[in-house]
Amino acid sequence: MSLKQLKEEIAHLPLGEQRELVAYIVSIQVNQDGTFKQRMAQKIDDTNPDNWIELDDLKKRYND
Repeated sequence: MSLKQLKEEIAHLPLGEQRELVAYIVSIQVNQDGTFKQRMAQKIDDTNPDNWIELDDLKKRYND
């Protein structure tokens, strides 16, 4: 199956299953890439609101 086909299939999954897939992919990257794990931890631990993004803004960024 091609990446294009995977993307098309994922677009038709229910939102909960899409989120589960995102979590799965992130967990794979965390386990395979120590640098990615460190960057994710820094982002999660960031308490400065200036560095945060609203969920609606994030959706707009990736839906355009």
